[in-house]
Amino acid sequence: MENQTNHNFKNSLLNQPRGAVSGLVYSISIVGMALIGLAFALTIAAVANATGTNSNAFSEQDWYKYLSYLLYQIVYVFIVVVFATIYRSRPREFGYRKTHWKYYAIALLLQFGLLFGLNWVNNLFIMAIEAMGGEIPVNELPSLGGGGIVGVLLVVAVFPAICEETIFRGVILEGVKDLGTVAACLLCGLLFSIFHQNPLQTVYQFLCGSAFALLAIRADSILPAIVAHFANNALIIFDARFQFLEKVGGAGNVVLLVVALSVLCATLAYLIFFDKKTNRKKEGAIKPFLLFALTGIILSAIIWISVFVTYFM
Repeated sequence: MENQTNHNFKNSLLNQPRGAVSGLVYSISIVGMALIGLAFALTIAAVANATGTNSNAFSEQDWYKYLSYLLYQIVYVFIVVVFATIYRSRPREFGYRKTHWKYYAIALLLQFGLLFGLNWVNNLFIMAIEAMGGEIPVNELPSLGGGGIVGVLLVVAVFPAICEETIFRGVILEGVKDLGTVAACLLCGLLFSIFHQNPLQTVYQFLCGSAFALLAIRADSILPAIVAHFANNALIIFDARFQFLEKVGGAGNVVLLVVALSVLCATLAYLIFFDKKTNRKKEGAIKPFLLFALTGIILSAIIWISVFVTYFM
């Protein structure tokens, strides 16, 4: 009887609309992140208690910082492998497809425009929170000295670019494309922003998530989006290491901002108004996706609010 029940469950899961599957993947990703984060925190607390060490001392160690990035990537890889196994999907079926070389160039231009044209958005949120009496915690990277930058690039730029793009612009976007190009891009941007549960970067990540989704639709591939995502994180790491933005100076920063915004507007204009061959019409309903994604959305919102509250504690 038990075997029959499991068989029926598997069949009902496999027979769900593709949008519902994407929603389920989103929810499992958020729940998986929360569980592994909780397990990590409890483990650190237990070790600190057993050794008589202040748990805050661990957070300053490079091994702790590396693990805090890697654990989430393990969750993403596990989810993608399970998804591909259950649904017998090949990488090509969730975005790993060849595309024209121009989309890689567009990816780099797009990310240049986003990062250097919109970095002031995050600064506005920081200023607003500080004006309200809040304090922003410092989120330090592992050591960037010597060969450390290579390790940081792997865990902060390479792995997240591959794993997060596979989840969002691969598995999830493939399931919501039938909502139409505009709705799919905006939905992916919203999910991507709350997924990171970082109030300071919510607007920026929404814009990045929407732009990456549009790029993936136009290219019919997630590979250019992976390049753009990697470029975003890698440039932040290189700036933290070499501080080239500080060396540019006030007037130079204004020029950089104007150039970046111009590149961003031109790139988006091309993707939106001129490269329209892959436009998707609305052919499906959003309800199946939302029904299965609701758990992840609610949990993300709760964590987002919790993080925001800690700024004022």
